[in-house]
Amino acid sequence: MTEPLKEMGSSVRSKYDEDDTPASFTILIRTSSNSCPDGPVEKISVMIRDDEGRATDKQALRYSHTHPTPFQRGHTDMFVMTNQPSLGPLTNFEIHYDGQKEPLGTPWKFHTVVIFHHENGRVYNFQIDEKQSSESVSVLICKDDGVQAMPIKLRDPFF
Repeated sequence: MTEPLKEMGSSVRSKYDEDDTPASFTILIRTSSNSCPDGPVEKISVMIRDDEGRATDKQALRYSHTHPTPFQRGHTDMFVMTNQPSLGPLTNFEIHYDGQKEPLGTPWKFHTVVIFHHENGRVYNFQIDEKQSSESVSVLICKDDGVQAMPIKLRDPFF
């Protein structure tokens, strides 16, 4: 049986953090073409969790790096989370609908969520988990162990 998810993020350092450097994550969220044209009416916040239950801080997604207005129908928005606790392999992604409590999935609907974990160089694809989701939180689970996007370690070119 799965333990219930904690409400707040964690700022505890993990065994994956060897040099005290804060972690960073790039999040790509594609809004469904079936979504309402105006985007969400509530504030969207997110948290990322790893295989040991550690989590990033809950962060509001306000500014897309790819579009002046985030969450528009059919667009893919890029967000970057920086200065976050170090995490291991990613397992869960939570979308929190803060403010107005509207039924899950209306009026804004996401199509795809992909996260690039800067520490381990892996790209993770997420899908909705209806059992863990509620009216105010969508819980997504990782579809796989992540695809290695960057070499784990490049050899030293001077030796």
